[in-house]
Amino acid sequence: MRVAILSDTHIPTRLSDIPGKVYEVCGDADLVLHAGDHVQRSVITDLERMAPVKAVQGNMDGPELAHLPERLCLELEGFRICMAHGSGAPFGLEKRVLSWFSHRNPDIVVFGHTHSYMEKTIDGTLVLNPGAVSARSGSRTMIELLLEKGEPPNARRIDF
Repeated sequence: MRVAILSDTHIPTRLSDIPGKVYEVCGDADLVLHAGDHVQRSVITDLERMAPVKAVQGNMDGPELAHLPERLCLELEGFRICMAHGSGAPFGLEKRVLSWFSHRNPDIVVFGHTHSYMEKTIDGTLVLNPGAVSARSGSRTMIELLLEKGEPPNARRIDF
């Protein structure tokens, strides 16, 4: 299974449109995970034309996205994946987000908020932050995650 993971699109406050590279990666995906700060509903609608989308609320998302959960867990290819946007100061954010899901025993945790790419294993959990689609051109990042039951997850950083 191929999963596109992105966060912090901030459309239209920081970007006017979703960059073409995002469409390219999401067009090859079986599922898109968006870790919040879409800012407007059209981001999800546009991504849904490429693949099914699972998303959480970000701290910059307005009332039209209030229906999105703050936290989400799902099972894909035998992996428990939990996702939240994150909040507060960036220092130690990954540990705070991990604590929100400790009772769920996740294999993978996804969060956003910091606009900084992260891929590391903490106490056996793969922790991923795709960075920000809305960063300046050349500093934008997202993740393509390959999941196959019985195999380790394979996260690939995509820079654009």
